[in-house]
Amino acid sequence: MPGPQPVPAPTPAPDAAPPPLRPPAALTVLAAGLVVAVLYFGRDIFVPLALATLLGFMLDPLVTRLRRWRLPRALAVVLVMVFTLGVLGATSLFVGGQVVQLSKNLPTYQNTVRAKLRDLRQLAAQRGPLDGAARMADLVGDELDATRRALDHAGSTSSRAPARVQLEPAPRSALQAAGDLAESVLAPVGSAGIVLVFMFFILLDRNDLRDRLLRLAGGRLHTTTDALADAGRRLSRYLTMQLMVNLSYGVPMAAGLALIGVPGALLWGLLAAMLRFVPYIGPLVAAVFPLGLAFAVDPGWQMLLSVLALVLVLELISNQLIEPWLYGASTGLSAMSIIVSAVFWTAIWGPIGLVLATPLTVCLAVLGRHLPALAWLDVLLGNRPVFDPPTRLYQRLLAGDVEEAIELATEQADAEAFYSAVAVPTLRLAANDHRQVASAEHRHRVSTGMATLIADLRTEHPVPAPDAVPAVLCIGARGALDSLAADMLAHALALAGTPAQPLPAAVVGAAHIASLPLDGVQLVCLSSFSATPEAQLRYVARRLRQRQPGLQVVAALWAAEPALLAPGAAQQLGVDAVASSLAEARLCVQALCDQRPAAAALPPVGPAQEALRLQALADSGALAPTLQAALHHAAARAADIFDAPLAVVSLVQAETQVWQGAGGPHVDLAQALHTAARGSLPCAWVVALDQSLVVGDIARDPRFAGDALLQQAGLRFYAGVPLRSPQGLVIGALAILDRQPRTLATRELRLLQALADDLVALLRVAADAPAPAAATGPAPAGLPDGTAVA
Repeated sequence: MPGPQPVPAPTPAPDAAPPPLRPPAALTVLAAGLVVAVLYFGRDIFVPLALATLLGFMLDPLVTRLRRWRLPRALAVVLVMVFTLGVLGATSLFVGGQVVQLSKNLPTYQNTVRAKLRDLRQLAAQRGPLDGAARMADLVGDELDATRRALDHAGSTSSRAPARVQLEPAPRSALQAAGDLAESVLAPVGSAGIVLVFMFFILLDRNDLRDRLLRLAGGRLHTTTDALADAGRRLSRYLTMQLMVNLSYGVPMAAGLALIGVPGALLWGLLAAMLRFVPYIGPLVAAVFPLGLAFAVDPGWQMLLSVLALVLVLELISNQLIEPWLYGASTGLSAMSIIVSAVFWTAIWGPIGLVLATPLTVCLAVLGRHLPALAWLDVLLGNRPVFDPPTRLYQRLLAGDVEEAIELATEQADAEAFYSAVAVPTLRLAANDHRQVASAEHRHRVSTGMATLIADLRTEHPVPAPDAVPAVLCIGARGALDSLAADMLAHALALAGTPAQPLPAAVVGAAHIASLPLDGVQLVCLSSFSATPEAQLRYVARRLRQRQPGLQVVAALWAAEPALLAPGAAQQLGVDAVASSLAEARLCVQALCDQRPAAAALPPVGPAQEALRLQALADSGALAPTLQAALHHAAARAADIFDAPLAVVSLVQAETQVWQGAGGPHVDLAQALHTAARGSLPCAWVVALDQSLVVGDIARDPRFAGDALLQQAGLRFYAGVPLRSPQGLVIGALAILDRQPRTLATRELRLLQALADDLVALLRVAADAPAPAAATGPAPAGLPDGTAVA
């Protein structure tokens, strides 16, 4: 018989020891340390270059203004440099003259200062109630010091103290003293000259320098161009705002000091405005001079107290009102990063680093915002939240901070918007983690915290109690998270005017579904976060219809696969409709309960408002055939910018809506849709809602899913923005459409609105101009000539 087999040695767990630092991270730390060392040891070069760049940002708008006057760039730069040197020279002469004038009066202030100091010394010499305690503390200290000296003397090997040697420096010659004086004067002048030379060439070769920076940065030209443009825009805005803040401080300072009677008030106001460019330290230094002069001029204390009150009031107004109002989020930096950057750059470059700290940190934050490799800079320095709202709420719930979670919820005034944009995505995150990493305690915190949050929102946004049993039940399909989402949907439906009752998931279990009260219930909405809810939904829907034939069922699938959201998936699941978002679920429920097409629920426009709107449409001239070419061009431009197969200019009349301009690769689709009833196509909703409308998937939106015209054209995406008349009335919409579902970012929606505003301005100009004899420009391909529609 074979002997026992040797037992192999256990393999160590892969996480038994902490993993070593990966080479990319080590190289990043090494590179950061190398950059800091280069900045420190090369400060004699980098400081003038950084100052010149900062001044270049300040002066480049003047050069640009002169360039608009058709001046050559070299001449414009020379004129700006001469103007800058003139301002600096005039300011230096003024400051020098004021200093000379004040120095002449200094001897007259000596007696006042001496008398005040004598009074202060006499006041300090007077005995107070704590003099006895102070003398006792001094006596105890003397005795302890004597005891220590005695112990040191007893323990020493020699009673003689070592002789003290002092080295006297050799006297400097007159030539050496003159050299020291010349060095102290010429060093700042030389640094200023280097800064001016750098600034001249930066202004002269700005475009060439920008191209070289873009080439060195490499990567995508779009990203680096946006980064440079963003940095320039933020720096220019920051410097402009800082100049306005400083002037709003310096001018009242000069006026107040003049009213108080402080000599050289204009000088101190100018000095206060200039020194505020130095963060933190500058305002303190600027306040020392007028306070010291007020102490020396007035024999009493009234002038000193008045100046102190003036400084405190101006600092309070500037820090608490003017700076938050003007600065806002112009820098894009967090408060902590501004303080840390000030300390960092001051440690590397000294006082000049304190002046340059904020502009340099702005540039670093912008690079981190636009370049993925440096995204950690935006996390460390930027003021944008590092988590999106759902992740922030999820973290608060995981930490058990229910109060902070409620604060996040109350930041939005619309409860349904919070449910749809934040709460449901938060539960989706929790559902993913529940299946992977969440512990029982985490699940408990999330469920109880979200329940408390929903209860608080129901208190903040109450709904009237229904007179009878609600016709809609919102039920969780399986777990606690499903029940929480059902509670949100019921609250959103009630706020929208459709009373609904939420029920927990336990009521659809095998043991309880038979006793579920369904009398008077017209529709049941099943909420599910499961990735594979098919079997559960089919079972529950079949049992519910067995209990009450004709009962309608909507499946709200918050985390389902795309296949379950495709057309025809509702029939496979045995339900009447499938929704993937809270807003979509609300629209489905309302459409099924009303037993009419959702498009018929188009919000009405008041008769008086409608009359004014139709008159504004007629006055705009947009329906005139002579403007068709301009409208076609505007639509084609929008389609090209947004890479959309079709863009239209839709004008909404009393009973119909017409697509007066169209453009894009699939412009032929507009011919079949050129005229439609007012309530069928999405453009009428833009007019009725008086705001932009984005429909990510037309086939999934109950308002438009059943529209025959949209189905015939195969359109799945719509994004429209209002065309507003000068009176603010919406006469139509500029819209982009696609045959595939898609999304539109907020920034892109603002761009589309800007194109619409440009089109309205063009219509206004055309309305004021003499009408041409005939329309100019051909109609787009696929459209009949002479039609008033696209």
